[in-house]
Amino acid sequence: MNIIKLCGRSLIKSTSVPRLTKYSTLISKKKEEKIKKKIQFYIQNELPEKELENELSDLKKSIRIQAEIVRTLKNGPSPSQLELSQAVQLLSDQQAMFRQRIEKYLHEEENQNIGTKKLEQLLKERFFYDQSFSLYGGVAGLYDLGPLGCVMQNNLLSEWQKEFVLRDRIFQIDCSILTPEQVLKASGHLSKFSDIMVRDLNTNESYRVDHLLKSEIEKKLKKSKNQTLIQLLEKIENSHFTDLNEIDEVIRKFEIKSPKNNQLSAASPFNLMFKTEIGSHANIGFMRPETAQGIFMNFKRLYDFNQRKLPFAVAQVGKSFRNEISPKSGLIRQREFLMAEIEHFVDPVNKNSNYEKFHLVEKLYVNILDEHSQLNSKFTQKIQLGEAIDRKIIKSEITAYYMGKIHNFCIKAGISKDKIRFRQHLCNEMAHYANECWDLECLTSYGWIECAGIADRSDYDLKKHSEFSGSDLRAERINNIQNTKENFFPHVIEPSFGIGRIMYTILEHNFMTRSNSTKQFFSLPYQIAPYKCNILPLNESDEQLKPFVRNISDLLTENGIYHKIDENSGSIGRRYWRSDECGIPYVITVDYDTLSDRKATIRDRDSIEQIRIKIDDIPIVLMHLGKDKKTWQKYKN
Repeated sequence: MNIIKLCGRSLIKSTSVPRLTKYSTLISKKKEEKIKKKIQFYIQNELPEKELENELSDLKKSIRIQAEIVRTLKNGPSPSQLELSQAVQLLSDQQAMFRQRIEKYLHEEENQNIGTKKLEQLLKERFFYDQSFSLYGGVAGLYDLGPLGCVMQNNLLSEWQKEFVLRDRIFQIDCSILTPEQVLKASGHLSKFSDIMVRDLNTNESYRVDHLLKSEIEKKLKKSKNQTLIQLLEKIENSHFTDLNEIDEVIRKFEIKSPKNNQLSAASPFNLMFKTEIGSHANIGFMRPETAQGIFMNFKRLYDFNQRKLPFAVAQVGKSFRNEISPKSGLIRQREFLMAEIEHFVDPVNKNSNYEKFHLVEKLYVNILDEHSQLNSKFTQKIQLGEAIDRKIIKSEITAYYMGKIHNFCIKAGISKDKIRFRQHLCNEMAHYANECWDLECLTSYGWIECAGIADRSDYDLKKHSEFSGSDLRAERINNIQNTKENFFPHVIEPSFGIGRIMYTILEHNFMTRSNSTKQFFSLPYQIAPYKCNILPLNESDEQLKPFVRNISDLLTENGIYHKIDENSGSIGRRYWRSDECGIPYVITVDYDTLSDRKATIRDRDSIEQIRIKIDDIPIVLMHLGKDKKTWQKYKN
């Protein structure tokens, strides 16, 4: 076969397509299986490298078409063996060619996985965070932030408040964590906020059934390509597999067992809320699963506070709690986690168009994976938000506005713009209160993870609480035609942020290796970094240098610049490196020249270049660098 045809045209001439490169022949069978799985994933999904994706898009399309031809021939009533053999051979050649083109990338990805282990080790060594109650063996899904993690979280929240609360003039409130049962009964969480689980009958360990079945089915598919299992896997991945009887039948039919090879219990729903008792009469309550309900409880007061006018938005930052069945992904999946949520109340008549701030993001390009793409091509598209509204991919201009705001905020905070997409919820996976949902997903070593979301909750919550409480939670508008007042339930657009997930993504995306070195460090943005600078005396034990260290520290404190003083022993190079591992952008070194010229050296973490600055000017220089790093060249020259 001399010509490989792609989508009806000859593209590449090849008399022989090697099945494995030199690198492939040396790897173990287990690694080979992992690579094959990744290749199939990248045939169906975009490659992270845009140039490579554009280069191989025709080849990927041809592979998918050819795979469908092979499936059709295999499932036909009486396939011609010659025709089937030729079709399989062409598919095999195309897949081998695709593998050749991305193998270098696959090899780099293996190194990235090793880097992820080093990342998590460094995060614990420098005490960004660690597992809670580790003296007693720890508790899955619970984590403590150390000094660096705590300050970084505060900085991230400060930037969030500037971008959303301050810039959009949003009200902020702080509501109770403990929530009475009746509130969550009205909101639907009591009956619908659950996952399906199974138990190991020997160890009594619990497993989330979709995660367990996905893992076990993928193992079985490596041994034999069972069409029924392939269809089951697709149902699980599309959140279609929720019938308890069907789950039990699959577990029985395919002999699915626990990871410890024990029999499993029947599938059952598991409510994710933490139950507790309030007061001496043991009134049932729960730890809140989201911060939103407190805002809905106070809608009437907030409406009055805003002079009974719509629209208005209310933010809340605080802990929420979800009793995850088997959390295993660090800060990505916690049982107690920090959320930042906004409830944007709007007249439904004005929800979908003519939003006064939409023009600020209308021309912004974002990566979108809408419902149609997920069910068909599985490819994201880069599209302007204005066009997405015109084509009705996104229903509401308010939703699109917040998508643009979230996109810009995350990039500014340090998340890679090439590893961000907005994925639309399929109809069957939307929350019980929503009629449109988009997740901001970020590509990490854990795959694509949800870091923020925008849900159109319509009037669900206010209607339910009005019904259950007997209070009137409607707003009013003037009917200009009939000159009368009308009562109505406002609709709600809800942007929601998982602060822990955003933090982890920032750390992973900014975990760097120094060129020509194996040393690794965090290249965190100035505004997010735990400390803005670190002050080092060249000789930590020399008393002559200490007054200058204190002087610089006082100047920085007076200007509100968070900093650290490192007077520990060690060479200056080692102390530089400790600072880099903490993600600190600048190091200020006090040396013996400082005694005469009252200047100190500022070292840039990323370039390791140095400049000499007068002590009295250091705060203003750091503030300029924090706003625009390009000013470094000005001071350097």
